[in-house]
Amino acid sequence: MIATLIPWLLLGTGALGIALGANRTLNRRENQSRLLQVLSFLGGAVLLAAPVGMVLQSGKGPPVSGVSILLMLALAICLMARALRNLPIAFILVIVTGTGMFWLFSYFKHLSFLIGDVSTQSIALVIAVLLLIVFGVSFFIEKTVDLFLGLLGVGVVIFVVAAVAFIQGLFVGLHITDHHGLLNLLSG
Repeated sequence: MIATLIPWLLLGTGALGIALGANRTLNRRENQSRLLQVLSFLGGAVLLAAPVGMVLQSGKGPPVSGVSILLMLALAICLMARALRNLPIAFILVIVTGTGMFWLFSYFKHLSFLIGDVSTQSIALVIAVLLLIVFGVSFFIEKTVDLFLGLLGVGVVIFVVAAVAFIQGLFVGLHITDHHGLLNLLSG
C-alpha cells in the first residue's frame, strides 16, 4: 500500500532535500556533496513513481490529499532539476521525430496514390526541413525548460520546498492533522 507510505516518503525526501538545499546554498558547486546529489536524484525518481503506484493500487489504503501529491511532484522536480538540465531534449525529440518520419516514409513508399510522382530525394529534403523546424522549436523549448529547472535547482528553493514537504509528512505521518496536513492549518 503505497498510500500509507506517502507521509514517510515526504518526511524522508524532505529531510534529504533540506540537506541538499543547505549543501547547495553553503558550498560552491565543485565542493557540493556528490552523494547528496545522487541520493536526491534517486529520491526524486521515487517521488515521481509513487503517484503512478498509487493509481495502480487505486481504492486501497488511506486517502492522500492533493497537497501531498503536488508537494511530491514539486520536490521531485527540485531534487532532480540539475540532472534533468543535462538531458538534451532537443536532440531526443529530433531523433524520435526523424525516426518516425523515415519509418512512415518506408511504410508508405509502396503506395503510389500517396506519394505519386514525387522523387525520393524530394521527400528526404522535406523530412530534413521538417526535422530542422522540430529542432529549432524544441531547442527554444529546451532553453526555457532549462531556465525553469535552473531556478528550481537553486539551493534556497530546494530548501523551502523540502521543508514544506517535510512538515506535511510530519503532520500527516504523526496524525497531528488528517490527510490534508498543512492545508488544514492554513485554512483555519
